Amino acid sequence: MANHDLELEKARLLSLALECGFDEASANKGFDRLLQLYGDDGRDFITVEHCGDDFLAALAESMEDSEEWDDLQDAEMEASGNLETFLDGEDLIDGGRKASGDVHSVDDDNLPVASNKRNFVELDSSSDSDSNLGVRRKKDAVNTPSSCSDWRSSFGFARSPGSLDCKSSVTRESVSTTSNGNQSLRISRDEVETLSYDSLQALDDLELANVVIFGNRDFRPLQYQACKAAMEKRDCFILMPTGGGKSLCYQLPASLQQGVTVVISPLLSLIQDQIVTLNSKFGIRATFLNSQQSPSQAGAVLQELRKDKPSCKLLYVTPERIAGNFTFVDVLKCLNRKGQLAGFVVDEAHCVSQWGHDFRPDYRGLGCLKQNFQNVPVMALTATATNSVRKDILEALNIPHALVLKRSFDRPNLKYEVVGKTKEPLKQLKQLLIDRFKNQSGIIYCLSRNECAEVSKFLNEKCIIKTVHYHAGMSSSQRVAAQRKWYQGEAHVACATIAFGMGIDKPNVRFVIHNTLSKSIESYYQESGRAGRDNLPAVCIVMYQKKDFSRVVCMLRNGQGYKRENFKRAMGQAQKMQEYCELKDQCRRQTLLKHFGESFDQKGCKFGSNPCDNCLKSST
Repeated sequence: MANHDLELEKARLLSLALECGFDEASANKGFDRLLQLYGDDGRDFITVEHCGDDFLAALAESMEDSEEWDDLQDAEMEASGNLETFLDGEDLIDGGRKASGDVHSVDDDNLPVASNKRNFVELDSSSDSDSNLGVRRKKDAVNTPSSCSDWRSSFGFARSPGSLDCKSSVTRESVSTTSNGNQSLRISRDEVETLSYDSLQALDDLELANVVIFGNRDFRPLQYQACKAAMEKRDCFILMPTGGGKSLCYQLPASLQQGVTVVISPLLSLIQDQIVTLNSKFGIRATFLNSQQSPSQAGAVLQELRKDKPSCKLLYVTPERIAGNFTFVDVLKCLNRKGQLAGFVVDEAHCVSQWGHDFRPDYRGLGCLKQNFQNVPVMALTATATNSVRKDILEALNIPHALVLKRSFDRPNLKYEVVGKTKEPLKQLKQLLIDRFKNQSGIIYCLSRNECAEVSKFLNEKCIIKTVHYHAGMSSSQRVAAQRKWYQGEAHVACATIAFGMGIDKPNVRFVIHNTLSKSIESYYQESGRAGRDNLPAVCIVMYQKKDFSRVVCMLRNGQGYKRENFKRAMGQAQKMQEYCELKDQCRRQTLLKHFGESFDQKGCKFGSNPCDNCLKSST
């Protein structure tokens, strides 16, 4: 390579480093190390195209890394401790049993076996809203005999002609949501106890269970169709935005069906709240198995599963429990032979795809479920999947003909903003909270544990804003205490790493602020989506400065190890997040939705109730 060509490549590499937030001195030192590494004979390979990613990775590695990063895997042991405390605690277990006794059992010996019918139907409810979806009256329900009539009689209701037929098929005509607000029956939690016999009798089995067990006045868009597909033993892929109510799609059918529903979740931090809530609030027996349990704890769960009729309705497991674990697979086969394996649920299904933002190798092996249990239905759920990721998931799980239930990614009640950081970012954050979010509940996401603790300390001491911090390096009791204080309103703000928020369904979160940009569009969408779950206006803000991107590179380098392809893919995803932050005129909502393959007219944001900062700027 001629000297002038080398100088050109040097300029390109230095420019790349500066674009990613590294300083010029570090970039020059990194280039000198690159020259030594490749030597005179290898100078032809010193190009942005050939070694740009390695150059950035080396820069990140050479920086003095005083920060501690949270990998989601770090949270697993802590969450396991929380769950074991709950399930082993005598009072709580007794409470769970009492609650379980209060819920009328379902005699479902006659439920049908799995159907081999596989019709590919894609549903898009982008025009649906939670506010106009009422509980269906009897006349709207499928008019076929019910095989779950004992469920109704256990509550003292006669079988409704509109009760769900577990064998009926889903057609394009039967999947549309009810939108006639005048005719729909609305039921609030406070009204459940005062509903008349005739009002409850008008509901089909799923609607009645939704009211009586879960206390919901109605279904959110596509929840009814998902529950119906599960009762019909159909494979199903569900794509719903964060806060869209994915959990009910499998928890409700599991409470009605015979046998155990196995839920595969990537980390126990994702399922901690679900297990506690199912047992203590809804009286639905749920338990878990994972690698952190003692042999005696795991043995007790396995012994229960070997019974002719296990008492638990939902069993949560991490993917490594299934992938390559022949002993556990044998237990599942035994359950299946006894007709006690109701179905599989793959939660956070984007982890299956090698193109996803959070790929997990153990998830890739879950295709064995359909190979070993062809007649057992699989439900896959995620809030973040592009079209290519969705296709990859269906193929990897061996459910190419699954029913696809897809909602719009748009959250109209969320306002998206990016705020440039000043030279004093903590004081800037303080002023932002005082001016716009005083005494309101919110989350501030931080990139590292150090940043998390620092921001929390500043807000508590300098701003007198009640704040807790939360990261995977804290003890189990500290994390539970912090989460409880924030959830109950004793603290207004939670400063947290990515370890926080999974499965948390606090409805009145009015703001989510990213103190540093997120590592990908998918992660940002999921994290920001924890705002406004009550469908009231909420704000999602990224505090941005270019040099923060170098910290993201350091985090990715730390988390991705030496797997070059993983780092390269993660870098590409991070750069898309950086591009989002640097948008000058384009609509942020439109950009987010386009990333997930959804077309959106910018006018919908510009003239909507919560325009993004760029649309607001263009309209004024």
